[in-house]
Amino acid sequence: MIDRLNQHVASPLGELIALPWTTGTLPHGVVNDDLMHPNYWVKNEQRPLGPVPAMRIGVVFSGGPAPGGHDVIVGLLRHLRSGDEVIGFCNGFGGLLRSEYRAILPTDAHALTGLGGFDFLGTDRTKLSSDAHFETAKQVIQNLKLSALVVVGGDDSNTNALFLAKALHGVCQVIGVPKTIDGDLAYPPYLTVTFGFHTATQHYADLVSMLAIDARATRKYVHVVKLMGRSASHVALEVARQVAPNGCVLAEEIAEKKWGLMDVLDYFSGVIMNRLAVNKPYGVLIFPEGMLEAIPEFKSFLNGDSQPLHRVFDRIGVPLMGLPGVVLDAHGNPNMSLIRSEELLVSAITAVLTNTHNCQNNVQLLGHFFGYTGRAAAPTPFDSAYSQLLGKTAYESALMGLSGVLVGCDFSTNGPVPLALPLVGMVHFDSHRERYVIQKYMVDTQGEDYQSYLHQKQQWVLNDATIPRPNSSKWPKQLQLKKTGA
Repeated sequence: MIDRLNQHVASPLGELIALPWTTGTLPHGVVNDDLMHPNYWVKNEQRPLGPVPAMRIGVVFSGGPAPGGHDVIVGLLRHLRSGDEVIGFCNGFGGLLRSEYRAILPTDAHALTGLGGFDFLGTDRTKLSSDAHFETAKQVIQNLKLSALVVVGGDDSNTNALFLAKALHGVCQVIGVPKTIDGDLAYPPYLTVTFGFHTATQHYADLVSMLAIDARATRKYVHVVKLMGRSASHVALEVARQVAPNGCVLAEEIAEKKWGLMDVLDYFSGVIMNRLAVNKPYGVLIFPEGMLEAIPEFKSFLNGDSQPLHRVFDRIGVPLMGLPGVVLDAHGNPNMSLIRSEELLVSAITAVLTNTHNCQNNVQLLGHFFGYTGRAAAPTPFDSAYSQLLGKTAYESALMGLSGVLVGCDFSTNGPVPLALPLVGMVHFDSHRERYVIQKYMVDTQGEDYQSYLHQKQQWVLNDATIPRPNSSKWPKQLQLKKTGA
C-alpha cells in the first residue's frame, strides 16, 4: 500500500476528471451556484495536466496538529512548476487575518519530509465567523495576489473552508485537506481516513501497551487512561483493538446503552473486582475524552449544571474535587483536555471499590492522559506517504481551477485513487449551532468493528501482556483494505 501511495506521489501532475455526485444531496442556498458542484473529481493517471498560468498558492494549518501536516506541504512542493510560488500563513487563520506569512521554497521539502508536528507554520483555532473576518481575509489574499488557498484542517476548519470559498469566489480558489487524529472527518468510500489517525493510534497503543507490560511485571497499579477523541471514539476503539485493555468504554457505547455515570463506574469497578478475584490487583482501563459528553451527569456539567454530578459523588461517598470552568473554543466545542476526567474517574472508582465492594487497600489506581504527544509524533510511513499524496492532489485541484472541494483518497477498489469532493455535499444543518457544518463521523454501533469490540472486551478482562508480543496493526482499520491490497 505504501509503495502504491508513493508511486502516485512520484507520478507526473495529471488531470482530475469529473464524475456525477450521486452519494448525497446538495443543500441549496448555502453557497454560490458555481460552488454547488454536482460532481466529484478522480485522478486520471493517463491524462497529463495541460498548460495552466503561473499560480501563487497559500497554505494554512487550522485546528490541532496531526502527524503528516508537514508532508502535505512536501507533496505540494515535489511537483512545483517553474513560476509557481507557495506561501504559508503563520499561526492558523488568526495569522491569515493578521497577514502573517512566510515563503515556502522547494528546498524546504527535504527538512519537512517525515517531520512531526505543525510547528513549521504553527496553527490556531480561529473561526471565520463574521462578515468582517471574511472581508479581512479577502483583502489579505488580494494583497498577496493568491490564486489558491489550501486549508489543512478537520471538520470545523473545512466548514470554514467552504464558506471562505464562498467569500473568495472569483478572487481565490479554496481547497481543503482532511486532517484529524480523531478520525471523525470521513465520507466513505471517498474519504475513509484522515492523515494523522494511523500515527496517533499507533503511538497511543504503544504507550498503553507499555503500561500493561509494566503492570504485569510489578503486579501493582490499575492504570486509568484517557485518550484523545473529543466527540467520536475512533481512537479509543483502534487502541482497544490493538492492545486489548482489561476495560474500555466508548462514548457511542454509553449513548447506545443509555448509561449514566454510575453505570460506567460499576463497569470499571466490576472489571477490577473480577481481576482481584484471580489475584490480579493490576491492569489497564481506557476511555476517550469525549466520553464526558455522552454521560448525562457530565453533559449537564458542560451545560452549566453541576448538581447531577455532585449527587452521584455524594452517593458514592467521595467529595467532588474542584472542577474547572468549561472553556469553549472558537467553534463552540468544550476543551475536554482541561477537565481532568481521568482523575475524577480514579477518585470515583476508588470510592465505589471501598464503599460498595469493601475493597480496602487491595488495589491502587493511577490516572493518565495520552493526548498531545500523539499530535506531534513523527508520521508513520503510511501517514507520510498519504499526506504527500493529499498535498499533491490539492495542488492538482488548484491547477484544475477547482474551489470549495476537499481532497481525499478511495482505498475501496483498486486504490488508492486520489480525488476531490464537493464540500457543500458534506454539510448538514446543525439545529443546535443554527448553521451548516460538516457532520462528525461517529463510531457506527451497528458496524462490524464495534460489534467485534463488544464481543472481545468480555475476553479482555483477565488478559495480561504476553510474550512473545503481538504485532501492532500495520494498517489503519478504517481503511478496510482487502487482503490483496495490504
